Amino acid sequence: MCGQTGIIFGDAERSPNDMEYFRELFLRLLLLNRKRGPHAAGVAAVNADGSFQLLKRPLEAAAFTLLPEYDEFMDSLKPEVTLLMGHTRFATVGSVEKTENAHPIRSGNCLGTVNGTIFNADTLFRRFNLTRFAEVDSELIVRLADKCAPDGRIQIEKFLDCLTDCRGQLSAVLNSLAAPKEVVILKGNKPLSLFYNPKMNAIIYSSETTHIMTALRGDRNWLKLNLPHMTCVVFNVEDLISPQIHRLKFITQSWRNKR
Repeated sequence: MCGQTGIIFGDAERSPNDMEYFRELFLRLLLLNRKRGPHAAGVAAVNADGSFQLLKRPLEAAAFTLLPEYDEFMDSLKPEVTLLMGHTRFATVGSVEKTENAHPIRSGNCLGTVNGTIFNADTLFRRFNLTRFAEVDSELIVRLADKCAPDGRIQIEKFLDCLTDCRGQLSAVLNSLAAPKEVVILKGNKPLSLFYNPKMNAIIYSSETTHIMTALRGDRNWLKLNLPHMTCVVFNVEDLISPQIHRLKFITQSWRNKR
């Protein structure tokens, strides 16, 4: 299992104090996910103009967040940020030491984090004629998203159609740098919990609801979004409360019946 966490920032004026609040909240969420993924950690930030930052290392989250590079990354966050995403990796396939195997993964214009295992990834890489740079099966999801974004924006119906051939376990968060205000959430058969704060116009997400409840420390301004499994939701930061909702379909399969 891996851990995913992050913040989707709706359009709003944000003070330095607001940004500090979000930095601290994100740090708590990332550290709470460390038990889900002790082998590597990574973060990415996307801005409204499509610029981005990406940092990942083969380190447990507690050690990762003590790096000077992590402090520099968080200190440089702009009020124009649209998405802050984090990941903690539990290594199953692929070397821990190879940075390309850590998340977030970049493919062309797309950035993504994935929790799950695609058992037939090798077959699908060949079927879709996708270039492979990492060793992890989860790279497939980000490369499919990029393949389905010939003009920059991820073509959701085409992307979801490609995913129907995947076999395994999956939840993911994706963004195209050419459409930085759109965030694609895939909540499949792996856990992912989302909360919305109408006052701050932001969404936080994490692999476990308990992570969010612990990180919020009793703050009642955050409301849980009841997002069912096997759902794709596309959030636009210009109108967070009116997302596009699609059915997510793929061949769900657990470790126990792997063939």
